[in-house]
Amino acid sequence: MAEHRIHNRINDEERCHLRLNDSYYLATVKNVSMGGALVDLYFPPVGLHAGNNCQVSIDGGKLYNYNCKIVRIENSNIALKFIGKHLHS
Repeated sequence: MAEHRIHNRINDEERCHLRLNDSYYLATVKNVSMGGALVDLYFPPVGLHAGNNCQVSIDGGKLYNYNCKIVRIENSNIALKFIGKHLHS
């Protein structure tokens, strides 16, 4: 079955932090698009579910914080949908 993507994806290996509730988790961005990102979470927390809201911080020269919704979980790979963005200089 062919995949139907709205946005092109760019492969990346940028470190990031995933904030879920009041906890931060170290992760790596595997790929990113205008609509979301796939991150590899080193130690996924118990109780992580699709539909949870979270925030991911990506440092690409400037610190960007994205409000996200978790859309899929496959082992340590977490698919995120961006629902807002903030830039911190």
